[in-house]
Amino acid sequence: MKLTHLPLALKSIGIAALIAVVFSAMITPVVFAGTEAKVMVLDFQLNDLTDLPNAPEELARIAYLSSIFKQKLAENGVEIVPVNDRLKTELSANSATYFFDRTALAAKLAGDSGADYLVIGVALKPTYLFVYPRILMVDIKTQQVVYASYVQLESSWSDKNTTAHSAEMLAKKISAKLNELTQQAN
Repeated sequence: MKLTHLPLALKSIGIAALIAVVFSAMITPVVFAGTEAKVMVLDFQLNDLTDLPNAPEELARIAYLSSIFKQKLAENGVEIVPVNDRLKTELSANSATYFFDRTALAAKLAGDSGADYLVIGVALKPTYLFVYPRILMVDIKTQQVVYASYVQLESSWSDKNTTAHSAEMLAKKISAKLNELTQQAN
């Protein structure tokens, strides 16, 4: 090789290296596509502090919020694991905030489910004008909260579109956090 061709050779190697890096970056998401986390999602519980707690229409709205939230998570590619019987039994025997206040216990009860994370939702209704759907995402192995968020619904809470939009916003937040956690693990 002549010294006069050295710069051209270096350029060719540089271009080849750049192509290899770009090609590698394109393949990486496909290689790790099967490493998505599995998530158990509890239905939202209504923590109604008003003078007329747990009115049937409010319970129906909470059921709708839960349904849309799970639907949007699934549409975002989140693999949802069914809630196990141990969690269902404990939840039905206790207050709306029982697992929200006892995340380590909830994670322990979900331990044999095959899920990596547990999402706990509580809709706090302190007045007739405001409802705060809140979520916690708990790492089942470490029993630690890895993400917390909420949205605020005002008098429009009774509007199904607003409720659905709030569920979608929360699902996007959980999906983004799961993507972040998956990337960190890889």
